[in-house]
Amino acid sequence: MEDDYAAAYLPMDIMYKIPGHISDPTSLARVASSCKFWRDLIKDPTFLGRLSRRHRDHGFTPSLLLGFFYQDNERTSLDLLKYQIDKTRCLAPSFVRISELSQFVGSKSACNAIKPLSLETFIPGLGASLNFYKPVASQDNFLVLRRLSKDANGHMNDELCVCNPLTGETFEIPSHLYVPPDHYVLFVTKEVDIDGRISHSFQLSGIFWMKKAKRFISVCCSSKTGRWMISYEFPELMPGHYLVSSSAAASGSVIHWLCGTLEQMSLTHVATLHIENMGLSYLELPPEANHVKIPVLANSADGGILLLFVQGLQMSLWKHISMLGSGSSSWVLSERIDLRSSLPKQVAALGIRAKVRLEMFRGKSGAVVLRVVGEGLFMFSLDDRSMRKIDSASVTKKYFLCPYEID
Repeated sequence: MEDDYAAAYLPMDIMYKIPGHISDPTSLARVASSCKFWRDLIKDPTFLGRLSRRHRDHGFTPSLLLGFFYQDNERTSLDLLKYQIDKTRCLAPSFVRISELSQFVGSKSACNAIKPLSLETFIPGLGASLNFYKPVASQDNFLVLRRLSKDANGHMNDELCVCNPLTGETFEIPSHLYVPPDHYVLFVTKEVDIDGRISHSFQLSGIFWMKKAKRFISVCCSSKTGRWMISYEFPELMPGHYLVSSSAAASGSVIHWLCGTLEQMSLTHVATLHIENMGLSYLELPPEANHVKIPVLANSADGGILLLFVQGLQMSLWKHISMLGSGSSSWVLSERIDLRSSLPKQVAALGIRAKVRLEMFRGKSGAVVLRVVGEGLFMFSLDDRSMRKIDSASVTKKYFLCPYEID
């Protein structure tokens, strides 16, 4: 298009409304680069203010999720033997792009024809240096890789690497002397220097959950200091409760877990661990979530808490909202979604007998990973209700998926 104002064939009031229906940053950037009219309209502070408010209200941005890193654990003993002899074979994590996941439509789904990319595609020269590493956490462009190894005494140790696939950077993480933690969580902070340049620093936290004592222990390594430090505060989960460790969601130096009562064996609260002071706080779940299959937690774009669960073939999305200035808060049902039109027809026909399990939920992009028993893994978008099948045999059968969202 020509870079002038002569291309408008629609009434101006309609032209001004068009960008307001586009929430995806990538699409807006493309529109802004097409001509001066759109560029000036999108750069207007009033428009940007409305867009920011819309995203803070848990508006999902699908383009933030670029894809999934995973490691295929399905290796035969001959493969392992070959690894010991020939370390040039690269078994570094692979990457499957969202744009290459086949669109699932009705009862048919095409096969993903393009071969997944190796991590070495992003960071040349890695070769066998990341053999057998698993992607265990990601946050705002950064990816954490982990490999378990044994020392001379037979003790298990962690080997860690943090990298940025978008920039090709790798960061050395020193070995620590602790037993391997139950979770690794990554926190990324944006920093602006006096010249206005933006840089990122990160903190990698290892969380130990002592089941018998019901206490948390945390060790942290900062990209600024390059060394591990242990916290000497060991908060205890409130009496009579248990922790659902698979439900962790982390953002802004806090980690959220689901927890419930041992007496009733039902979920009752969100337990939040504040890494900076190792304090614990609790938030009651909405009553509707107490007796459902394990829900999943996520952080919204504004730092709030999102709760997602499935009952039959109905998906419910809840958001926790804090009332500014009042000190009160509440859960609000954002929406209910009928999955029958999105799932394979043979699954939808089973109704309440269908087995659909929540695997992952990303609150910024609105991507949900579902495991449909007998059908494999699917990615469902809360933004446009599209369903895509993750049908790589390596991912579906033996997978270690790690969603990769950019900031």
